[in-house]
Amino acid sequence: MIKKRFFPPSYDFKTGVFYRLSLFLGFILLFIFIFLKLGSMFIDVSEASGFFSWFYDVSHSTVSESIIALAVICIGVGVILFFLHYQFVKLSEIAEEVEKGEL
Repeated sequence: MIKKRFFPPSYDFKTGVFYRLSLFLGFILLFIFIFLKLGSMFIDVSEASGFFSWFYDVSHSTVSESIIALAVICIGVGVILFFLHYQFVKLSEIAEEVEKGEL
């Protein structure tokens, strides 16, 4: 005889943790990108030296483009995992109703 298993929403393959982590990382990377672009607007390139010259070079290189690409990917994965998490919650509620015989 096969034993029926019931998975509560807290054991949904940890999509709740992963969607929060992914969204958090995506928004942090987006914030870093915005900081780089806004910071480079206020640097005078002709008089910049040391850290400010390096900051300007980083903000106008492929590093900032890579940061925005990773931010978009992380936010996209976070949205997909958010959707899956709430689908698991709804599915769990439906399974609970079926077990009780309310459906």
